[in-house]
Amino acid sequence: MNDKEIQENIRELLGAIFIQSQRNYDVLIMIADKLGGETDSLIELHAQGQVLAPAPSFIFEDEDDSAK
Repeated sequence: MNDKEIQENIRELLGAIFIQSQRNYDVLIMIADKLGGETDSLIELHAQGQVLAPAPSFIFEDEDDSAK
């Protein structure tokens, strides 16, 4: 496996981890807001690929960009 493939695998893994953390955030928000009865709508939103969590705040940089 070369460096480019490793970087791509890491990016895919980070994306999957971020999606799961957004889903965890959504569930914790519902618990904190005492809206446990709304879990059916949350599950439906997740099935549609939507989340309530804020947008990501990290930016991937290519190695070439970081060397400048």
